[in-house]
Amino acid sequence: MSNTQPVVLITGATDGIGLALARQYQQRNARLVLLGRRDRATLDSALFTADSYCQVDLARPNCAATVAAFFQQRAVEHLDLLIHNAGVGFYGAVTDQPVASIRELVAVNLQTPIALTHTLLPHLERARGQLVFISSVVSALPVPQYAVYGATKAALDGFARSLRIELHGKILVQVIHPGATRTKMHARSGAPISERRWRRFPASKTVAAQIIAAIDQRRPTATIGRGNQVLRFAGRYLDWLIDRVIR
Repeated sequence: MSNTQPVVLITGATDGIGLALARQYQQRNARLVLLGRRDRATLDSALFTADSYCQVDLARPNCAATVAAFFQQRAVEHLDLLIHNAGVGFYGAVTDQPVASIRELVAVNLQTPIALTHTLLPHLERARGQLVFISSVVSALPVPQYAVYGATKAALDGFARSLRIELHGKILVQVIHPGATRTKMHARSGAPISERRWRRFPASKTVAAQIIAAIDQRRPTATIGRGNQVLRFAGRYLDWLIDRVIR
């Protein structure tokens, strides 16, 4: 990373894990670039300022150009850490998922991380920075009722794996796989999760701290939580067993 104040970009920064990451990197005195859809007037003014917050809809095709313009207007010349955290989900059979929902999932979870990476690579290269994709433990598992979501995460893993080789010696590419986390994403996706079960998931603040620890360790891949590590291993190497159990 560069020797000046580190610049950290976080997508999906207005809620959940993204917001927790933003707060923790603020405590590290990073210069933040935070992306989200919400109006800045509804957000914490101490964190989301005119210089740190870029309001952008990551489902739109021109979102990478909007971010590039934000960098130019605020003279952000290098980028030490880019965390692709934003994600959306949908619970239900593929036949029941609206076409608009499928398009949004593919755009936010896959197309936009690729487009933003393409646009911001020069900034990362100047800093010899880190590129982090927040994937999911489900990328290695069959996830009926979450088929499109699981597909986007598996594809994101594949993109990162190839990019890691392509950018070797220039930029460190990491993929981090958290499991279920106590965020609003479950309710938004329509998943029938009880309040009691939802409360058993780790809090966003806890998962964000674990993600930052993994980023600091600079390993190519990391899975958050021992149980998730076992699931991911089984999904990758015991797929026949996992398929049978889930079926």
